[in-house]
Amino acid sequence: MSDSDELSRYIQRASRGSRGRERQAIQAELRGHIEARCQELMLLGQSSAQASRQVLSELGGPEQVNRGMFKLYLGPQVLRTSMMTFLGGWAALFAVASLSHSLAQVPGYQPVYTLPGPFTYVDPQGLRSELLKAGVEVSGSLTRPTLKFPQVSAPILVDTGEGELDPFFSRLLVRDYVHQQVYLDANTLASAVVRAGLPVSIVGWDNPELHVAGAILKLGTSSQPVNAYNLYALSLSPLAEHLGLREPLSLRWTESPLSSTHTLQVQVRPDEVYALVTVMRMPTHFDPQLTNPLVLAFDLVRASGTGALTFHLPYDLFYLQLTSDPQDLLQGAQALRDPARRNTYASAAQPAPALLLRLSGQISPQDGAYAVIPRQERSAGY
Repeated sequence: MSDSDELSRYIQRASRGSRGRERQAIQAELRGHIEARCQELMLLGQSSAQASRQVLSELGGPEQVNRGMFKLYLGPQVLRTSMMTFLGGWAALFAVASLSHSLAQVPGYQPVYTLPGPFTYVDPQGLRSELLKAGVEVSGSLTRPTLKFPQVSAPILVDTGEGELDPFFSRLLVRDYVHQQVYLDANTLASAVVRAGLPVSIVGWDNPELHVAGAILKLGTSSQPVNAYNLYALSLSPLAEHLGLREPLSLRWTESPLSSTHTLQVQVRPDEVYALVTVMRMPTHFDPQLTNPLVLAFDLVRASGTGALTFHLPYDLFYLQLTSDPQDLLQGAQALRDPARRNTYASAAQPAPALLLRLSGQISPQDGAYAVIPRQERSAGY
C-alpha cells in the first residue's frame, strides 16, 4: 500500500459515520493538519514516507480521532452549536483590556505533535470568560475578530490570517485532535494590542501575568502551565527592525540538538530576565528567494542567585565579542552580507558582536523594553 493510500484510508476511517458537508469538513481539516505537519518534518530531513508515518503515529488511531470528531460534528444540535462556537469562534484571538483590574487563570497548552516556534498557546475558553467580564466588545468574523476596548475609540482587528493563510497552517491556532480542543497563540493577541498603541507587559516567568491596559490576566495553571519565554521574546522585535533584520530567532524554536553555550558572570537580582543577542544568517537552500536572511539570534535566561547566566545560541555562533552599543551589531550584519567575510564570521579571527540585555517585561516598544548591560569581553562557546 502506498503512503497516499495509507493516508486516505486513515482519513476515511477517522471520518466514518459522517455524511455530506460534515464529512467533507472533517476530511479537509484533518488532511490539512497532516500535510502541514509532514512539510515540517520533511524540512528536518525526513522522507515523505517517514513524515507521513510519524504524523499518523502522533495523532493516534483513527478510531480515537473519529470519536472526538463525532462529538464535535455529529452530537446533538445544542452541543454541536456550543462546541463550534468554542472551537471555531472563541479560538480566535481575544485581546485583554479593561478599566478594571481583573485576575484570571487561563490554562496553557504545550503541543506534542508539532515543531516548537514563537507561540504561547492558551485556552480560549478561559480567555473568553474573562474578556466578557472585562466588557470587551467583539464583532466581525469569529476567527478574525474586531475588538472594542472601553478606553479606546478605534476598534482593533486581531488578524489570525483568515483569507490569506489558514490559521491552523500558520499555527496562530492549534488543535489538539485527541481531546478536540483548540488553543490560541497569546503572542498574536499581545502583538495586536501593541500595534493598537496600548501598553502590554509581562510579569513573572512560570505562569506569568499578562498586563494589558489596566487588566491583569494570569496565564497558566498548575496542571496546564505557561512559560513566558516566547512572550518576552516579543520585546526584541523592535531591535531587530531597527537593525534591518528579518526577525528575532531562538534556537529553542528549532529541533536542532547542536548549540554554542555561553556563560556570563553578571551581578543580577533573582528572577530578572536577560537576553543574549547577535546577528546570524539563515541558510537559504530551503528558500532561495529569501530576500533578507539575516535574523537576530537570541536566547533568554531567568536569573538565579548565582550570577551565572547560561545562554544557548545556534552552533555557528561560537565566538562572540560583547559590546555596549547596539549599532555594533550592524557591523556583524555587514560582514554577513559580504561573501568574502561571511565564512569567518563568529570565528576567533572575526567574533560576532553581541549584546547582553536586561528585559523589563514591557512589550510595547515605547516603554523601554530592555536595557543594555555594558560588556567589553570575548566569549567562546562550548
